[in-house]
Amino acid sequence: MNILLVESDPELASAAQSALLDSGHSVSTVSCGESAVSFLKANGIDLVVLDLQLPDVTGFDILNWIRFNLSYEPAVLCLTSKGVEAEIVRALEAGADEYVIKPFGESELASRVAALLHRTKRNEKPASTISLGHYVIDTIRQSVTLRGNAVELTTKEFSIVACIFTNAGRLVPRDFLVKFAWGRELQSTSRTVDTHIYRLRKKLALGPENGVRLSTVYTHGYRLDAVDATAGNPDFADIPAAAVIRKMDEGALEFVDETMSSSK
Repeated sequence: MNILLVESDPELASAAQSALLDSGHSVSTVSCGESAVSFLKANGIDLVVLDLQLPDVTGFDILNWIRFNLSYEPAVLCLTSKGVEAEIVRALEAGADEYVIKPFGESELASRVAALLHRTKRNEKPASTISLGHYVIDTIRQSVTLRGNAVELTTKEFSIVACIFTNAGRLVPRDFLVKFAWGRELQSTSRTVDTHIYRLRKKLALGPENGVRLSTVYTHGYRLDAVDATAGNPDFADIPAAAVIRKMDEGALEFVDETMSSSK
């Protein structure tokens, strides 16, 4: 089995890696959240052994990223501090499959990993492509095609596209997108995300004519939905393809032409 070990403590990482290797697994080790995300974007994994206390982001951030962004579901075993019951409960509620309390014995870790992999049976080959509208996103090759034609994107642009397409039909919070596309928080006044989204709308021609609608939910984030490119929608007949949806305080929806607002 292919296992990613995310552990910031060198001694614990060495002990865990030794136990897993002795059990016949293939093990890759990283020491921080940013490296874990980069590795998972490029590699299919059966199991993630995840330390909840990382130096850059929390293990909960990585766990949420795994469950929201990957097109497959690796099993996740969390390494948690001794006696912190609230931490264990939070991890399980966030989607962890198992946990081991530190410090742990090598035989205990190996046994729990074996039982978890047997129980979850998540060792099938992960799907690497996302098809929506006239788009195909290959998360392994990091490529995008529109109507069969390749569209050149930067690494950052692809990260944004992969995140939004993977979560099609759901709101992608702006802070969530920022943290895992940039690997850090941006200043609240930064227009970097808006600029990237604006460019991607144009570069990928994101609109109903290509089977999708990308909406900006004001102060919250972004939502991509599949639409029927062949059927007219009277509710949106007079709204430009680059329209955004703003949720007003009264609960009403205000449509604003992003091509106009972005030029201001």
